Amino acid sequence: MADTISQDQLQQVIANVNRELKVNINSEDFKSASYSSSSLKDILIQKSADELNGEWTTDMAFHKLKAAISQVVGVAQSTITDETELDKLFPSNTRKAQVEKLNETMGFKMDILKPNGLLNGIFLTIFFACIPFLFVDWFVGGITMIISGFIIFILGKTGNTFKLKTVGHLADHLAWKNYLKQKRNHVPVSEEEIRSKVDGLIG
Repeated sequence: MADTISQDQLQQVIANVNRELKVNINSEDFKSASYSSSSLKDILIQKSADELNGEWTTDMAFHKLKAAISQVVGVAQSTITDETELDKLFPSNTRKAQVEKLNETMGFKMDILKPNGLLNGIFLTIFFACIPFLFVDWFVGGITMIISGFIIFILGKTGNTFKLKTVGHLADHLAWKNYLKQKRNHVPVSEEEIRSKVDGLIG
């Protein structure tokens, strides 16, 4: 490969690195400059190490999320911004199935859906309001609490409302909560191993 890498070569290299290392380096970040083979290697090694070993930033989470959403929903990445509302990307009638696919694409469960707040609130109120009635009529109070508890459980399992409003909010959530949880069970990848793989891909 020539010392100065063309944009076509650069895009192919990034695609290969993403595929082989299972990372999500954003090729759009490289379009405003030219790179030599050695400088590109250093940048790709650092970006890959950051992602694989837990040094996620909100921006990195956003790019990974944007690519996954594009794949699942079938819209161009360029149309997704940090202000894009999740409700508009995922229609309610197909939302649960698409969110499951998004979880698979991201590689972990994001837990971003919740039950309807009004319904959940009503049955929570009924559940706790029945506690005093246990001392008056334990049978009626108990049955009502059991039914309310069951409905609350079902609402939790079938929840179809986003906990977060925008793609940007979800990126923050991934960077600061979900990924930290994942990191605790993660075995670090050595920089030497990453360098060896990137060297093999760039040549």
